[in-house]
Amino acid sequence: MLRLRKYYRYYRHSTYRLIHWFATHISDRNYQIIVSIIIGAVSGLVAVGLKFLVFLLKEWIQGSDPTRERLIFVFLPLGGIICTIAFVRLLLRRPVNPGLSELIYAISQKKVNLARYETYAHAVSSALTVGFGGSVGLEAPIIRTGSAIGANLASIMQVGRKRQTLFLACGAAAGMSAIFNSPVAGVIFAFEVLLTDMALHSFIPLLISAATGAVVARLLYYEQLFFLPTKDWAIDGIPFYVLLAILCGLLSVTMIRTNLRITSYFNELKRPVVKVGLGGLAIGLLIFLMPPLFGEGYETVNNLLAGQFQSILEHSPFYWLYDNPFFLIGFALAALAAKIFASSITLAIGGNGGVFAPSMFLGATLGFAFAHSINLLDWVELQEPNFVAVAMAGLLSGVFKSPLTAIFFIAELTGGYGLFVPLMLVSALSYFVSLYFEPHSIFTRELFQKGLWVPPHERDLSILKEMSLRGLIETNFRKVHPEMSLGEFVKVIAKSHRNVFPVVDEEGQFKGVVLLDDVREMMFDAEKYNEVFVKDVMHNPPTIIDIHDPMEKVMQQFDFHSAWNLPVADHGKYLGFVSKSSVFNRYRELLIVRSTEM
Repeated sequence: MLRLRKYYRYYRHSTYRLIHWFATHISDRNYQIIVSIIIGAVSGLVAVGLKFLVFLLKEWIQGSDPTRERLIFVFLPLGGIICTIAFVRLLLRRPVNPGLSELIYAISQKKVNLARYETYAHAVSSALTVGFGGSVGLEAPIIRTGSAIGANLASIMQVGRKRQTLFLACGAAAGMSAIFNSPVAGVIFAFEVLLTDMALHSFIPLLISAATGAVVARLLYYEQLFFLPTKDWAIDGIPFYVLLAILCGLLSVTMIRTNLRITSYFNELKRPVVKVGLGGLAIGLLIFLMPPLFGEGYETVNNLLAGQFQSILEHSPFYWLYDNPFFLIGFALAALAAKIFASSITLAIGGNGGVFAPSMFLGATLGFAFAHSINLLDWVELQEPNFVAVAMAGLLSGVFKSPLTAIFFIAELTGGYGLFVPLMLVSALSYFVSLYFEPHSIFTRELFQKGLWVPPHERDLSILKEMSLRGLIETNFRKVHPEMSLGEFVKVIAKSHRNVFPVVDEEGQFKGVVLLDDVREMMFDAEKYNEVFVKDVMHNPPTIIDIHDPMEKVMQQFDFHSAWNLPVADHGKYLGFVSKSSVFNRYRELLIVRSTEM
């Protein structure tokens, strides 16, 4: 063991020296290219390994007999989530938060030093969750893993925060590219969702990392995830695409809000055993009744694209109704609703995964149910695989508020480049419909509610979010006590450079303020020095700022009360004052910094 440690330290030291040698002996552009290739290759390997592991688990569990319903489905998701929780709490002993909200917040706050354990923690925990049937996808864990690989490599090389953010995004783009074989969509996703403020000169390293990840995936585990048999679209289908887009937008809003409500409900359950047991068995029961909910659900999506609609009943108790078209539509709609609950519960009770796969499953089942229903009416003959494909783009656009990613993602994923016009139409309309009812994506809505995030186009609020109220508090105000006499108060005034005096009791609780103007005339009447006390002349300020108030609320208070100085307290305990001028000065500083980084 001692010898192994010596070898490890030796090779780690040699690797660091090699990295720093490259940093000092090659041009900046070539340096970025080499690092982008390394990040892409490593992220691609992790993506391939994770995908292959989950595939093997699924093949082993499901078997090949489609008519056989499996009671084990009821208990497998619960077992996978218990294994995930055990890995996180007993082995890792560090927090592993699913999804991309935390990553988006870290980037927005320019805190991109991701923990080293994130280079493997998300991959392992999501493999346990999804491999045993958790109704989520592997995309977010792979993106988080790739981001951690890029950020930690940049940290080792000590390249600075700006380039570290770029390498983080390279890892995210490479991971997404490798798992879906979609390098262009991976790059667009990085720009549209993660690097909303990054300049376009970052485009080349992202392209290189994404392409490298796709090459690694193709070499080791090539599999076109989806195949679209038809690539043409008819002009008479446009009204139906418009109607489908509206449905996609509304379903996107439903998914976002349901996800947050279910998460809130399970967070309120205080007993972990009840929380995990109740949620795990609920997922298992849903999967037993509707096996397409097992894991990512990509096999069902592919079958719908291929026109094999009866496959959605495989392994279910209702397989004998596979030749009833009306039951197929009803089952698809029921599976659509159940997927929202199953994926939300999986994440709420401690599973790790993403909502890319659930979103595409929702889009595919909605597109099938819509087009198949229209065709049964004999009004017009719609190409059902096309509607399955464009509905997936509509859900991605509405749920993630990223229409460009949705368009190129589905086009690359299915090879349906001939569907660009319907993809653009459905993605754009779904985006605007969902934006009308829900202005935030599934990643950012919770952050916005907590006051931790604002859209980048709202620059004023975005800059205010970066400001810390605690860092703006001024403490050079002379405190006085309510029982202090006017004579004692005059001595305090003589030593003060401010004309505002906070009144604080013996416990430090804020009681009010006294202005210099309140006692100016009394100061020259010595007879009142022992007759008047501070409590007689103090008064309440226009308002009191709580130390936990977000900065936009602080500015609203300044404007509403037309004030220039306001007291700050923490649960009633006096901390100091914040001035409008100090807020403006800090705002200008951050604006200058933001401008130089663009």
